[in-house]
Amino acid sequence: MTDEIHPRTNPLIVIKSTTELVPEEQVRDIIEALQIQVTRDFRPAWGMGATLVYAEAGHRYPDAFRIRIRRTAGEEDKGFLGYHFTEQGLPLATIFAEEDLKGDKTISDTLSHEILEMLVDPACNLYAHRPGDGKRPPRGYFYEVCDPVQSLKYEINGHPVCDFVHPEWFEHNWGERQRQFDFLDELKEPFQLLEGCYADVYERKPGQRGRFRTIWGPETDDEVENDRKAKPRKGHRKNQRVNIRGEED
Repeated sequence: MTDEIHPRTNPLIVIKSTTELVPEEQVRDIIEALQIQVTRDFRPAWGMGATLVYAEAGHRYPDAFRIRIRRTAGEEDKGFLGYHFTEQGLPLATIFAEEDLKGDKTISDTLSHEILEMLVDPACNLYAHRPGDGKRPPRGYFYEVCDPVQSLKYEINGHPVCDFVHPEWFEHNWGERQRQFDFLDELKEPFQLLEGCYADVYERKPGQRGRFRTIWGPETDDEVENDRKAKPRKGHRKNQRVNIRGEED
């Protein structure tokens, strides 16, 4: 492996398991399925792909995005399935196998989720503005491409992978059904959230301080109940934005 610099539109993503719960052979098999998803399904929609490899012993990967699969989370990360953030300028994702395997006995959909969101927003700092409309306040929607449709999966080589939104989902100018807004074509308009799915947003209502919120689909006017919902197990992830959230001006 050379020290070549990989382009932003086709980064190298290196994946490694350090737990016997998800052995290397299984991870390699999942990687084959996710490479198909990235190349066949994701790249035509987003104009970017990735090269996915398992971390070989003794090889250097100085320019790579990294994903590590660990057995359990520490106290700080208790309850999370996985998340991504940046470390010294490069994205790093962690998946906690013991928690992730409890429901559907696989990590493939969580791995799919993290890979696709790392590709679109590796620095965890992008958002799209949606103007206010009637009772809806203006918001900034963070570029999380799997959260709005996280309840939908499809299979590749027997492995479940995540549905994902298209770039048009973040563009408020499109009308209903004017574009395809997610890969499985279940959404009908920008910023729509499916049942049990969510988006992290920043909003500021007139006369109020700005705040970060997690909003849920389908949206209702009952914001109190909306805010109290707990994230579904498969959606319980965090990213670097958690570290900067709080009351803003």
